[in-house]
Amino acid sequence: MKLRRLVYTSHATVSLSKRDLLDLLHEARGYNMIDNISGVLMYKEGYFLQVIEGEPETIDALFIRLKKDTRHSDIKILFETPTDHRLFENWAMGCADFDDPSLSMLPGLRTDLADPKVVEELINNLPEVANFLIENLTDLQIHDPK
Repeated sequence: MKLRRLVYTSHATVSLSKRDLLDLLHEARGYNMIDNISGVLMYKEGYFLQVIEGEPETIDALFIRLKKDTRHSDIKILFETPTDHRLFENWAMGCADFDDPSLSMLPGLRTDLADPKVVEELINNLPEVANFLIENLTDLQIHDPK
């Protein structure tokens, strides 16, 4: 089955607390499990970078909902491609909150999501970034607490 991978950036319209980010993730994970969408959300200083993967029609429907979401603005698709495999296969939505000091200090990953060069580097190295995140994110950052 052909899947679609889409990467976009956006800017938070309000400052998000840790609780706000967890609430957003809980909501996204619920919908994504139903729609068989996988991916990761990266957050740093009010900027989002999100990778979403799934069936093309489902990704289109999700992106329409994302564009209507008032929690962010300046949504820009940076990369999209058909793919045969998922990078985040078992993640309804992982979260790399780079405002969290424990994650912001992880070596080998630059986190200035406002810098187009950094974002381009992340996209160009997406399989390696995915492996790095899979190895380093905690269970709480990958799944809702049970």
